[in-house]
Amino acid sequence: MNRAILEGLKRRISGAHGAWVDELLSVLWAMRTSPKTASGESPFSLAFRTEVVLPPEMLFPTLRTSNYEQGDSEEGLRANLDLLEERRARAHLRALAYKKVVARIYNRRVRPRPIQVRDLILRRAEVSDPTRARGKLAPNWEGPYRVYDMVQEGTY
Repeated sequence: MNRAILEGLKRRISGAHGAWVDELLSVLWAMRTSPKTASGESPFSLAFRTEVVLPPEMLFPTLRTSNYEQGDSEEGLRANLDLLEERRARAHLRALAYKKVVARIYNRRVRPRPIQVRDLILRRAEVSDPTRARGKLAPNWEGPYRVYDMVQEGTY
């Protein structure tokens, strides 16, 4: 999320380094209202049960804003509220399917390399420190260690 905010700010300020404060709200608004690839829904619609009316739609009337009626809007909001859990469940299933496809594409390029005796390996630090008492800035890996015996497949 932080990387996306920084990228959005870099696109908007381009040179005036002190102007990022003025542009931050518009970047956050853009991120909240744009649909995400994984879920197919915008974070705004999943949180507030309705689609957002963008500022340009207020300046340049669209069919949605010109035909606005208060009674119909309240009825539509109630209908959206009834369907909210279904929309969230559908978005969750879409996100899971998206992650599965991305993992399949990534794993297609991975070439497994079996670990042999006398190889140098790294060990995940969370194996020896499951409580993460050292903090988030501690290294993720320990080692290198030399493999001297293979007990069974995957255990060295």
